[in-house]
Amino acid sequence: MDVASYTERLDRLHICTMILTIVHPSMVMAMFVGPMIISLREGIEAALIISIMLSYLIKTRQESLKKYVIYGSGVAMLASVGVAAVLAGVYGILEGEVLALFEGVMVILAALLLTTMIVWMRSVGHRLAAEIRQSMDEKIVIGGALGLASLTFALILREGVELALFTVALAVQDPVQTYLGVALGLALAVVIGVGIYRGSLRISMSTFFRWTSFFLILFAAGMVAYGIHELQEAGYLLIGPLEVWNINPSLLSDGSYPLLHDNGLIGGLAKALFGYNGNPSGLEVVGYVSFLGILGGYFAYDSRKRGSPKTESEESIAQPTKA
Repeated sequence: MDVASYTERLDRLHICTMILTIVHPSMVMAMFVGPMIISLREGIEAALIISIMLSYLIKTRQESLKKYVIYGSGVAMLASVGVAAVLAGVYGILEGEVLALFEGVMVILAALLLTTMIVWMRSVGHRLAAEIRQSMDEKIVIGGALGLASLTFALILREGVELALFTVALAVQDPVQTYLGVALGLALAVVIGVGIYRGSLRISMSTFFRWTSFFLILFAAGMVAYGIHELQEAGYLLIGPLEVWNINPSLLSDGSYPLLHDNGLIGGLAKALFGYNGNPSGLEVVGYVSFLGILGGYFAYDSRKRGSPKTESEESIAQPTKA
């Protein structure tokens, strides 16, 4: 190997080292953990709905109607992709302050929608299967196969539109990692959903939803703070100090970020997962703390009211019988 080739390889190695120092693999992984968990949860909710419906048709000896559940689900998925495409198209043509405004509104809206999803599943999860079966009976009597397909479409479309909104809102921050996370989450949801329906996989849905809810609440709080930041960048919500503190350390001598900087390894992980910001505005802090306080208070009250975090009926959602 000649000197020139050796020097060129050293330069490439130095560049790779710099990239890994600035964007550590674990930090990159954290960037798609949030989208993955959101899509996994949305996908499993959709899979449970489909599984409950198909299992009920088998149990009531109405197997001929199963294809209409599949048709309704398929159309809903296509419609959800269409919604995502429209939102992404709007995002692509905006720029400047209008783009920052769009980003802020989208992220906050996604955070609020994520919150309603968590609260809704917690409040109706124990009776979800019974309500779906009752709705199926009513739709079949009134509208027959078309009524069943429309019911399936409406139920799955809700999950799909939620995921479309989350995807576009999160892609604002990092599109590649967001799409990778969403794709992986949906793939896992399909595998888990098929396993649950066939009876080859038994998991505690109450435990799954409890722990994912805990993570998603922290994630949503970070989205609220980020949305406020974007709105302030666009010139809106300029209330209070625009920088309460700044604990971001100075760059290192080689130009890389220190560990605790919100673009460093530890700070970047916390930023990607929980919305950490080394120099937040006063309104960002208020929004973050208030969001966690309200949701934390609600869950604490609801847990005391229920007495037990898990009921037998909640477990039945996860294990729809085929006969």
